[in-house]
Amino acid sequence: MAVGVARLGYSAGWISRLGADEMGAYVLGVMRGANVDVTNVQLVEGEQTGIFLRENRTSGSSSVFYYRSNSAFTTFSPDDLNEDYIASAQILHLTGITPGLSHTCRAAVERAIEIASTHGVRIVFDVNYRAKIWPREEARMCLEDLMRRADHVLAGREDLVKLVGIVDQDEQLSYLNSLGLTTFVLKTGADGTILADTEGTRRVPGVSIGNAVDRFGVGDAFAAGYIVGQLRAQTNLDAVALGNKVAGWSIQLPGNIESLPSWTELDGMNAGTWTIGR
Repeated sequence: MAVGVARLGYSAGWISRLGADEMGAYVLGVMRGANVDVTNVQLVEGEQTGIFLRENRTSGSSSVFYYRSNSAFTTFSPDDLNEDYIASAQILHLTGITPGLSHTCRAAVERAIEIASTHGVRIVFDVNYRAKIWPREEARMCLEDLMRRADHVLAGREDLVKLVGIVDQDEQLSYLNSLGLTTFVLKTGADGTILADTEGTRRVPGVSIGNAVDRFGVGDAFAAGYIVGQLRAQTNLDAVALGNKVAGWSIQLPGNIESLPSWTELDGMNAGTWTIGR
């Protein structure tokens, strides 16, 4: 997500904790090379960098295997946060993965929200429920609280099916409304996106594409576009449309970071003359 924002010309900083190992050096180098500010990323001696592996199948399905237990970031805590750094931002982006990694990570997320709220920094929260990280009952209680404290909530249909057991789309909208959220987005895949804010509830069409090459990371691509729309002072509706375009572009290329578009590529998409030719 941070790389997607940077690729569209806006500054993005990543707050994290990595092991002072080969993998940590690699990750830090990739992020720095993508113009993401990493001044608030710690390299910790004697701790390992958390990773996950993805298994792709010829059927198009994939599985993810996490190796995050006892990693460097699981010991991240509120003491590791730089209040001035968060206060200097326009938007703080958080996901539901972080609080599921450890109790100290959850406390850090809650503290980050407090700092952002105190300094007038808008909070965008992506639900991103991962059942392999923590049990549904514990996650639901925590994530519902975090959603209520955010200014913008991004939720995927599949996340809500797993988190609250609601399959029907209208019932999912009712559930999100019941939380009293100010602005939320329900991502419905190929059907597009549903936006609910003070202007009402509206459906924003997705981007029509041919064959999807790689759906992995499409949620982060959407978040990048949506956040850039907010930074450009666009309406929520236009921000969702931009999120759909970034996601639509990314899904046609393999990889998470590699598939994120530039403005030149998005302009080509808008003109109907876009092609993938890298």
